[in-house]
Amino acid sequence: MEDINKQKKAKRFLEQPQYPGGKKALRDFIKAHLQYPEDAMKQRIEGVVTVAYQVSDMGVVENPVVIKGLSPSCNEEALRLVKMLHYGQAHNRGVRLKSNYNINIQFKLAPATQKEVTVSYSVSSSSLSKKDASKNHVPQNFGYTLTIEK
Repeated sequence: MEDINKQKKAKRFLEQPQYPGGKKALRDFIKAHLQYPEDAMKQRIEGVVTVAYQVSDMGVVENPVVIKGLSPSCNEEALRLVKMLHYGQAHNRGVRLKSNYNINIQFKLAPATQKEVTVSYSVSSSSLSKKDASKNHVPQNFGYTLTIEK
């Protein structure tokens, strides 16, 4: 008796449109097409934008809305990405339906790498003449190389 109940529960009357390739493919698509806004990058803005949207039974994304925003430029980028999504069709025996989805799009900057800055300069002794400098064993020109790490 239990086996029959489990089989009946496994069937669903209505299907929801699925992203081709599943959740991993959806994450890969977002990573591949995300363009970090330049102003957000300069201001080092990081966080998550949550977008709610509907998907028709034909797999078309409709009515994307930012639920939780980050900055205007990040919100626009998240909406642009969601509008690019295409889901597979749902076959529901002629029943037309729209499915509701939410997606979190993460904006995360790469960790800042340490840059090595090299500064070179030369100092010459202008107060001593060449003769005086050679008598006193003072080098005429000498230089330093200075490395500064941040």
